[in-house]
Parts: sequence; structure tokens; C-alpha cells
Amino acid sequence: MKPFLEKLFSFSLLGIIMILLLLSTYIYFDPFKVIRDYSDYSNSIITLNRDYISTTMFNKNYNKKRYNSFVFGSSRTLAFRPNSWLKYLSDKDRPFMYDAACESIIGIYLKLRYLDSKKVELKNVLIILCRDVSFNLTDYQKGGVFIHHPATTGQDDLSYQFEFFNSYTRPRFLYQFYSPLIYDAFKIHMPGYIEYHKVSYDTVTNLTMLSELEAEITQNQTAYYAKRKGEFYERFGEQIDSIQRISEKHIFMLKEIKRILKKNNTNYKVVLTHLYEQIKYNNADLIFLKNLFGSNLYDFSGKNSYTENQTNYYESSHFKPYIGDSILAIIYK
Repeated sequence: MKPFLEKLFSFSLLGIIMILLLLSTYIYFDPFKVIRDYSDYSNSIITLNRDYISTTMFNKNYNKKRYNSFVFGSSRTLAFRPNSWLKYLSDKDRPFMYDAACESIIGIYLKLRYLDSKKVELKNVLIILCRDVSFNLTDYQKGGVFIHHPATTGQDDLSYQFEFFNSYTRPRFLYQFYSPLIYDAFKIHMPGYIEYHKVSYDTVTNLTMLSELEAEITQNQTAYYAKRKGEFYERFGEQIDSIQRISEKHIFMLKEIKRILKKNNTNYKVVLTHLYEQIKYNNADLIFLKNLFGSNLYDFSGKNSYTENQTNYYESSHFKPYIGDSILAIIYK
């Protein structure tokens, strides 16, 4: 019995030591940049939580900048640049990119509700909806990369931090994070945690900029697309989504979004993005959105001049800012 208890104690002690080691290194390195305050979140080697960055930067800057115009949506909002948007707004308007990675309608609703509760002026709003991500979820996001900021959900800070710590303790993350400190492991492609291209953020408007990819395209566009030939898969013309993605929960949140916008007399536009896939929204979903948002809805999904040319995209998921400029010109004509 005694040897068994000794082994049990040694295993327990080892476990405590491991937890303390992981906790101390997590706090020291702050890999997801959610513990300490940062003035700029650009060029991180780790994929950061864009939802956290957006809400944090808003709270940090609002008292000075007094933002009154907001862009909501997924990372595809990077094509709708604040300076381009300002051409159609007032000189006194102050835009802010309030986006998040793989943003769902839940995230957009939470952010609008949050701003409304703080009595922030919602003079202009641009909502970017994507067929493949906007209606995928019916509940709050989880996990270090996607979890919603506690200021918008009301979640306690300890539970929120635990999501990041839990992501940190995964063997795959530890391998990817610490390998570069020992040897050059960036050549090992293990997507999910490491940012393989530099991503920078404007510290005032919160705009995401893919400066490294832009430089690569400028240097040799032909070589850029030849290198990514496999990403631009063959398509077979326009298709209509066979799945009705807008659920009852989504309907509630969409109606709440409309209510908040109407309450604030907001000048708003809702854009259905033009994805490389050339799949149009499900008919029932499209009818509902048209009935709800009326003339404020602009549908660019499916096959059109934007989706035909692969050079309009960085890869099969994100379209370029000059396409966003073209869409702004159309919806604010």
C-alpha cells in the first residue's frame, strides 16, 4: 500500500508542477495577448482573437475618437476600407471596423446591442453577411480564437481567460508556439495557430491589412497566383444553396438588429458578399432578408463580374479592397 501511495503522491506532485509551469509561461508570454494591455496587435506570430481585439480597441479609443460609423462582419470586411467609406459619409463621421474572424450573426447582434447599451451614436452602419459563416452558429462562440469578448456577452473574466489557457495547453499549440524558439519550424505547415503571413491593424480605425500579401502581389502577380493555383478550385457556374441556414434564433437576432438600427435612425446597408464559390443564398433565406431589410439589402452572391476573376481575391476566401471600393460606389450611388 505504501509504494502505491508514494507513486500516487509523486504523480500528483508532478501534475501540480506541470500546471504551475504552464500557467506561469502562459502569463509570461501572453501568447494570445489577452492578459496585458497592447497599443498595437499587429504582426503577431499567433492567430489572435479578432473579436477581442475589436472590442478592446473600441473601448480603449472611444472616449477620444467618438466613433459613430461601424462596419460589422467577418474578416472579409477588410475590403471595405474606412477611407473609401468616408467618401460617402460626412466629414465629421468617424468609422470603426468592428469585425471578427468567422463572424456570425450572433457576434454582430452582440456588438450592436453592446454599442446601443452604451448609448454610442450609430449614425452609419455597414453589415457584411457571408453565406458560409454568418448563419453557421446558433449560440456563443467558444475557443481561444473565436470566443466573444466578455463585455458583449456578460461572461465573467475568469471563465473567459480559461478558454485561452485551455487552448494554450493543447500539445499541438505548445509545439507550434515553442518550436521557433528552438529551431526553424515555420516551414512546417500546421494551420490553426500560427500566422504565416503578417497581418497588421490600424490602431485608430481597427482596419485589417494584409500588407505582406499585397507586397507579394505587387512584386509578381503571376507568380503569386501560380503558387496558389490549388486554392482556386474549378467551379461549374452559379449554384443555389440547397440548405436553409437562417433558423428561428437567427430570425430573432436579425429582427433585433433591425430594431436597434431603426431605434437609432441609422443609415445602414446590408451586403451579401460575393464569394469565389459562386453559390447564391438559399431562396427562402434571401426572401426573408429582402423582406426584413428591404432596399437596404444588396445581394452580390452567386456568379457575377466580381466572382469570375481569381485575381479579385487574395485566395478563395478574401476579396481585395478595390472590389470593396466598387461595391461601396454601387450601394451609395
